[in-house]
Amino acid sequence: MDKNLIIELYKKQFKIIYLYLIKCGCSSSDAEDIVHDSFIKAIEYMECVEIQNLSSWLFKICINNYKNKVKRGKIIELVSVNEEKFKDQLVEECNIEQKIIDREVYQKIIAVLNKLKEEEKSLLIMKYDMDLSYREIALLIGSNENTIKTYLFRARNKFKREWGKLDE
Repeated sequence: MDKNLIIELYKKQFKIIYLYLIKCGCSSSDAEDIVHDSFIKAIEYMECVEIQNLSSWLFKICINNYKNKVKRGKIIELVSVNEEKFKDQLVEECNIEQKIIDREVYQKIIAVLNKLKEEEKSLLIMKYDMDLSYREIALLIGSNENTIKTYLFRARNKFKREWGKLDE
C-alpha cells in the first residue's frame, strides 16, 4: 500500500477527527497530538488493512488512543457541544433572562448526552453538532448509511426519553 494514500487520507480526515475529539472533551493540543500519533502508527501497520476499510480503521485508532489517554488520566473527559450553535437554533433574540435559560438548557443537553451510551452520544454529536452527513458518519465508523440512520433514529429516541425524564 502506498504511503501517499495515508497522507491523502490525513489531509481529508484530520479536521473531522480532530473536531470529533474536541467534541468528546479533548483539549485542542491533545486532539492534535492524538491524531498525529495515530496517523504515524497507521503508517507503520497499514499493510494489514484493506483500502476500503482504511478511513474507518484510522478513525478507530484515533478514538482508541483518546480512550487510552482518558483511562490513564492524561485527559479529563468533558463533552463539548458548540454552545453558540445550540443557542442560535433555540433563541432568536437574547436578553439576560434568556441567557440564563439558555445556559440551563445547554447543561441539560450535556446531562442527557452523558446518560447515553458512548456510541449513541457519538452519533448524535457527529450528526447534530458537527453537521456530518449520514454518508460521512458511515465512512468514519465503517458502516453503511442505512445502519447509521437506524442507529441515529434509536439514539434520538433514547435522547428524547431521557430528556422527558428531566421534567419528572
